[in-house]
Amino acid sequence: MQRSTRRVVVLLFALATVTSVAYAVHISLNPDYYFFRRPEDRANWTYDPGSVAFVCGVMLVEALVACLAIVASRPKALWLRCLIGLLLLGPWSLFSTMLVVHMPGYTLFHHLWVWLLVFVLIVVGVASSIRQLYLWLRGAPPNNSYMDSSVNQDSLV
Repeated sequence: MQRSTRRVVVLLFALATVTSVAYAVHISLNPDYYFFRRPEDRANWTYDPGSVAFVCGVMLVEALVACLAIVASRPKALWLRCLIGLLLLGPWSLFSTMLVVHMPGYTLFHHLWVWLLVFVLIVVGVASSIRQLYLWLRGAPPNNSYMDSSVNQDSLV
């Protein structure tokens, strides 16, 4: 991956993560997104910043794992990096989204966030594996090393 492309991907991940964390904090401030058994419990509601900070921190770590899976330089194959990222995020997403009944809104938004990251890794990994399979069947090197701009193309013939 070229340096400029890597910067764009990191910038997009950072922008999406900051926006998602800000939205999770916004949701957490609204008592309408919480479950109360009785109407009078709503009047006694207190905001728990520790729980919100924990969920937002988890969202940051998950985004970091997904971003590193896409922009890291090792291993060379993008599909393999996505698979490694899925080995981390897949079981975590299954474990963290088992309980959804009566969860606060920001926790439910976290569930959507982690499954979005899993979906992105699956799509990128499948697309990369299809491309690498196509290049392998065509007989070209999978990393396109023959297309390096520093090498004189006439010397390859």
